[in-house]
Amino acid sequence: MNIRPCTQDDANDLAHIHIEGWRASYGGLVDQSFLDALDKDKRAADWVKWLGEGTEALIAQDDAGKPAGFISFNRLMTPPPGMSPVRPLYTSEILAIYILPDYWRQGLGKQLMKAAVTRLKEKKHKSLCLWVLEKNTRGNAFYKALGGQKCGKKDVTIGNQKLTDVCYGWRDTAVI
Repeated sequence: MNIRPCTQDDANDLAHIHIEGWRASYGGLVDQSFLDALDKDKRAADWVKWLGEGTEALIAQDDAGKPAGFISFNRLMTPPPGMSPVRPLYTSEILAIYILPDYWRQGLGKQLMKAAVTRLKEKKHKSLCLWVLEKNTRGNAFYKALGGQKCGKKDVTIGNQKLTDVCYGWRDTAVI
């Protein structure tokens, strides 16, 4: 896989992976009508905005150049409950990581996480956290396998559903 930084020109590929990633990962967890209503053009516009505002993303492409997955990250945006703003345990956050189902279980998630950690270290971030749906058993198992420690919960609303997100943190990203 080739992993490279994204530009706003990648917005359509990011939108496609993001939406298909949601549909594959959250089917049965999130109301299907919400997943069916996800709009690629709106999500592409979101990606143009997010990348323009400083969110970074890395995209993975297979040997034929076909997009396979992405990871996005930034400074800490959503701290775990109770974390001190003066001496934060985490300074950066993985905002999203999605891989198209054809590329699952091939090590791409770990490659993307390592690539993001490398980029974050260049920006002086040595810790990170991320949020994942509590009922996303595959995602939770992946983050635990990478050494993530549960460090918080919050209620979220997706569509008309009330769900729970859990936060995983790495105080030292060297374990990833």
